[in-house]
Amino acid sequence: MYYRSTCILGMCLLPTSPAVGADEPKTTELNQIRLYVPIPQLEDRFGKNIKPLANYVKSLEKKASEILAKEKKLEAKGILIAVGIKSKKKNRVWCQAVEGEMSVDLVKLLEKELSKLEGVDLVKGPAGFAMEINLFGKKPTKFPEFPDVWIDAAKKDKTIVVPPDDLFKRIWPD
Repeated sequence: MYYRSTCILGMCLLPTSPAVGADEPKTTELNQIRLYVPIPQLEDRFGKNIKPLANYVKSLEKKASEILAKEKKLEAKGILIAVGIKSKKKNRVWCQAVEGEMSVDLVKLLEKELSKLEGVDLVKGPAGFAMEINLFGKKPTKFPEFPDVWIDAAKKDKTIVVPPDDLFKRIWPD
């Protein structure tokens, strides 16, 4: 794990291990998770038990896989699924196709359905993370650090925008 900050946003990355032994490419395969919380605040926000977060990530991937499995052909090699959490019942998801196209309707469906899933209880909110998902055995050469909609919102402001606190105030007001 490492922490990296940009002039606009900051994050840390958690690599995941690939699944082994599957003959057919899986609809979705988690490449890595990006936590949009400064490392010193991880435990303050998520608590000491990471199992609820791990289960939430698994449920998001499973639901995305169920939705995407119904697609006949996807040009995109991957999808970035960015998640905002304010409470267990208050989550929001932003999706973006990576290296290829995905219909606007499919992106909206993914965002709507994934936002319905129950999140995690936070010790202190908000919190955010993103999932880099490979699609149908394809792997993008590079995933964006943040969804374009977040970058566009951050560029509108003349000050530094730090996720999740500053960013969510702008793009996800209560």
